[in-house]
Amino acid sequence: MAINKLFLGSGGMLLLTYCTAPSLESTEGEQATPLTGTISRSEVRIKEKWRPIVKITSKKPQKTPPFRISGKEWKIHWKNKAAGELILILYDAHNPDYSEILANVSTPDEDVIYLTGKGQYLLEVVGKQPYEVLVEELR
Repeated sequence: MAINKLFLGSGGMLLLTYCTAPSLESTEGEQATPLTGTISRSEVRIKEKWRPIVKITSKKPQKTPPFRISGKEWKIHWKNKAAGELILILYDAHNPDYSEILANVSTPDEDVIYLTGKGQYLLEVVGKQPYEVLVEELR
């Protein structure tokens, strides 16, 4: 790599520094190394799609029927549209003693929760103001 410089002298010349990269063409005795790589996760995901599983738009508390997740990743997008408490509780359908509170807010807000794990689940939504919940899996 060559570094070229031009300095500001007493005659009012401008300072300019720049680098030139080595040529990609082969020089005497040197071989250009070909580029190699693997498919990254982002390139693979182009072919994958988010498939809706459950959607709730309501103003009252609800429990979803059990739903099956068979993909490797899934997400829950929730939106509290007005002031008022919104609680999302996730249950394992085969083990009702297992539950996890995913959200507990009282102001207008929204978020997306990404999850992994195949199985059968149900979701309980506690809220008395307008809200939306969308469960999707990556296929």
